[in-house]
Amino acid sequence: MPFGIPATDTQTEQEILGAVEAATGGKERSETLWRLVLFYQEQAKRSDLAVALLELMIQESSDDTESTAIIYFVLGRIAQADEKWTLALEHYENGLCLLPKQRETAYFLRNNAGYCLNAQGLYSAGERYCQWAIEIDYKRPDAFKNLGISLYGQGDLKGAAWLWVQAIKVDPSNPEARNLLKRLLTNHPALKSECAWIQQELKDFRKIIQS
Repeated sequence: MPFGIPATDTQTEQEILGAVEAATGGKERSETLWRLVLFYQEQAKRSDLAVALLELMIQESSDDTESTAIIYFVLGRIAQADEKWTLALEHYENGLCLLPKQRETAYFLRNNAGYCLNAQGLYSAGERYCQWAIEIDYKRPDAFKNLGISLYGQGDLKGAAWLWVQAIKVDPSNPEARNLLKRLLTNHPALKSECAWIQQELKDFRKIIQS
């Protein structure tokens, strides 16, 4: 186990560590290590230990590209939460290099890479990753929302508006795209008359979901 573990005096940690030691197979050990990662990340608030465990898991699952891609995704999420954009992007790209076949894994590696590039102002590069994610799954709102941010960052206001409308239509319960669109129309009121289709599309969509 990585240096510093055990790190707490909690019974939960001791139980999980005991389960890791008692694990008889690779799958069982992997599942218990994931439990320990979640414990350190969410309960103990020790991202450093979660990262150390994930790096250990990469070594142990080197022959399982699908599992390794997921580990890189989680590493990216941890770095992203700390706004370590370059490090997060590196993890996402490492995951993508494994060519994961699981649709959800491939989608979020691409989408989150685009998010990190947008956060650094690299909107053109972010645009490519977000488009790539939409090619995988156009029924999720995340990449539409992030692609809208990419286009907005490049000055394409109408394109951004269209994409945020699409994100709202895919998931009306997600507030991010709605807030982005509202802010866009507030800051650029001329778009309301230039793009009357925005309100019409949302109006027609509300009629569909209410019928």
